[in-house]
Amino acid sequence: MNRRDTLGTVLAVLAVVLFTVPAFFPVQPMLVHETDEYMTGSPEELRQEGHEIIAYENLSARGQELYRQTLRNDGEYRVAVGEGASEFSYLNQTERRRAYENDNRSAVRAVVIERPEDDSDLPPPQVPRFLGDPGENASEEEQQRAEMARRYDAMDTSTEEPPLGATPQLIRLASVLFAVLSLGVGGYLLSSK
Repeated sequence: MNRRDTLGTVLAVLAVVLFTVPAFFPVQPMLVHETDEYMTGSPEELRQEGHEIIAYENLSARGQELYRQTLRNDGEYRVAVGEGASEFSYLNQTERRRAYENDNRSAVRAVVIERPEDDSDLPPPQVPRFLGDPGENASEEEQQRAEMARRYDAMDTSTEEPPLGATPQLIRLASVLFAVLSLGVGGYLLSSK
């Protein structure tokens, strides 16, 4: 066996190993917290829609930390499975679909967090621009809606795969890319004389 054949064989074996890496190291799902939804109804209306309202003070220490981190990260924060809070239900897509099919919409509704009166230690709420500061000429209804949006934050939680740009996904992609490259070069070296 000459040097070219040896290198080709090594690259082909390396390709097989790299192709199996994703199977042995699957991407773990993550718990997602999002506060980009906004609430403009009264507490009674929110409860009628199936939302659970929890005062910020009644959240566990972990729930408060997840809420603060979500607000700090522009309305989205991800943690590993097992690092969530007991107040939140983390349904995956299949569980959400089943809940909708069984007309159990309250299971997939966001938890609404009522901010404390003095929320100076919290990041600002996620309020859409069109509800921002209604100004002096706004109607009473518009002012109340803007105030409700600043007072109540919807925390939507779920279990999802990490996005394609996440490190675990990039490692899997790089592994497959190098496997294809290695197989191509190794196959070329073995087949050409």
